[in-house]
Amino acid sequence: MLTIHNLTAGYGKLTVLHDLSLTAEAQRFTAILGPNGSGKSTLLKSVFGLTTIFSGSIQCDGKELVGLPTERMVQQRIAYVPQRRNIFTDLTVRENLLLAVRSLPRAQADAHIEEAYALFPILGKRQRQPAGQLSGGERQMVAIAWLLRPQLILLDEPSAGLAPLIATEVFRTLRTLNEQGITTVVVEQNARRVLEWCEYVFVLREGRVVFEGTADACRADEDMLKNYLGVAGKMDIAG
Repeated sequence: MLTIHNLTAGYGKLTVLHDLSLTAEAQRFTAILGPNGSGKSTLLKSVFGLTTIFSGSIQCDGKELVGLPTERMVQQRIAYVPQRRNIFTDLTVRENLLLAVRSLPRAQADAHIEEAYALFPILGKRQRQPAGQLSGGERQMVAIAWLLRPQLILLDEPSAGLAPLIATEVFRTLRTLNEQGITTVVVEQNARRVLEWCEYVFVLREGRVVFEGTADACRADEDMLKNYLGVAGKMDIAG
């Protein structure tokens, strides 16, 4: 679904990603991990056209994305959820969701909003409340509920600042969407948490891939967990 080949990218003249290559397979839940400053968020921003691309290729479902305007990426059914400022805080919850479906016929728009409330019942209860009054976890739910059946979701730190129970609910929803056929790529600082949910892992350091493998393989690699992810000791392997 997402193929990145020899990507060198950054901001202005600053290079953050160095000749980076990776593939996120279709319908797989993939995590991008690594220490602070490793280039994780820059990688997602590069896919969505928000960085300077010096060289390399980024393809989604065989279509080249480098140089593509953001609105064309949306037409390709690619959704990007940044870590911060990802909703309109002055609007109500329902108004936020109505913005997301403004181009759909009324029946489809209503169906999408009801589906969002089914995924996150708390949003239905608070639909008339200003989004700026929501907790961090509830705001993240609104941001995810914005998504209109994309083929690829890119999420930056979806559990940042969330209580453990709320973070678990967010990841459970992401897993549900993934099981419905949506390819999911998540950048996450909390390696221990995301390794409980994802299927495949890329670990970055200084803008380069230093590990690639299944979540089980990553959990079993004590050196990787300690030296690159700050996790002490081998994690239990799921299943």
